Amino acid sequence: MLKVKVMLAKKDQKLYDVLLLGMLFIISYLVPFAAYTFENEKYTLTGIEFIMGKTILGGTLIIPPNICLGIGVCLAVAIMAAALGFPKMKGHKGGVVICLLGTAEFIINILFAMQVNSVLNGAKKITIMYGSVILLVISAVIIARGLQILAKQKVVSALDFMLIPGLLYLLINNYLPMFGIFIAFKKVDYRVGIFKSSWVGAENFKYLFTTADAWIITRNTILYNAVFIILGSILGIMVGIFLSELINKKLQKFYQTAILLPQLISMIIVSYMVYAFLSNESGFINNTILGGNSINFYTNTKYWPFILTFVSMWKMLGYNSIIYLSSVVGIDRSLYEASYVDGAGRWKQIKHITLPLLKPTIITLVLLQVGRIFYSDFGLFYQVPMDSGSLYTVTNTIDTYVYRSLLKLNNISMASAASVYQSIVGFLLVLGVNAIVRKVDKENALF
Repeated sequence: MLKVKVMLAKKDQKLYDVLLLGMLFIISYLVPFAAYTFENEKYTLTGIEFIMGKTILGGTLIIPPNICLGIGVCLAVAIMAAALGFPKMKGHKGGVVICLLGTAEFIINILFAMQVNSVLNGAKKITIMYGSVILLVISAVIIARGLQILAKQKVVSALDFMLIPGLLYLLINNYLPMFGIFIAFKKVDYRVGIFKSSWVGAENFKYLFTTADAWIITRNTILYNAVFIILGSILGIMVGIFLSELINKKLQKFYQTAILLPQLISMIIVSYMVYAFLSNESGFINNTILGGNSINFYTNTKYWPFILTFVSMWKMLGYNSIIYLSSVVGIDRSLYEASYVDGAGRWKQIKHITLPLLKPTIITLVLLQVGRIFYSDFGLFYQVPMDSGSLYTVTNTIDTYVYRSLLKLNNISMASAASVYQSIVGFLLVLGVNAIVRKVDKENALF
């Protein structure tokens, strides 16, 4: 009985540190969170002043109560409640709750730090003070404590912790920027900031559809990508299979390196390599193959669909083929041995074994490429044609059109609208193609 009481006491003791961290979190609002200069004197603002609101700059600027820090206080109270109520929870649930609350605190404080400049708009020499840093450190410690609880409950293992850097990267790089989607529905005015700019609804989307170039850029984007998907898949499969058939391993590695090398070359360098071949004055083709009967490639549109397709295939072939090669290498070799005993040659082995077993890989890669069919390789369509105005009818895509519009109009709202449009259409296309695959062959559908 005494042993049980000691164990319970230890269990209760475990989260006293989280309770203390929650208290420190709230106390930290008393220290400076930001500083500004007014009439050559430096002033500081504490977290409490941001939460309650304050008039600064001699009464010329009113700071409204900050929602982020107010939510932070509520989360701190929730963390303390979770620490006190932990003995009544199942261990893994308590750990998950503490991790989630700590993560929410961390994100809230980052959002507040991003808002400081817009909140103190009009003040001079704005700096983030140590109050925000203290809250970020406390949030990180709370998250670590929650993970420790989950590890002790054997909900997560040491291998799971290895995923944390990748998940953080995914969160920061892929998901946090999604909050900026509202820019597509605003007319950004740099004088008042993004958040205070006027809401214009779908006005920013109209320029993609109402301009004279709308049909051209949409046609070019879709048709080029369709050709790249079809040819890229066919050539990638063929080269991947050919590489797998090589008996000499050294020769196989040499070919793999040779065809993968273009993938590692910058598109700017590729554009100058293309220029070295196509230049009207000193190009290799005009001065050797054509024997002086020069063609001005950079003003003649009829050649560029083939040139761009060739450059894209040359650059991406190594990447595509190695993906398929890795799938071919993973096929059980006993299947080929059995078919050889039955009299099947190389072609029949490829037709009846390799290609059917490559089908899941092909479907997955094609689905991912279809999702980006409204995107284009900016370097390929902008750098390689050297931004030649004569070639816009065959080289202008949605991405290059938005870039040129930005250079002329400096309107980030329109660029954001184009990105949102591409993302939504790509998402719907993936859903549609996956639905078709699921009806035809349910086992190979993504979901």
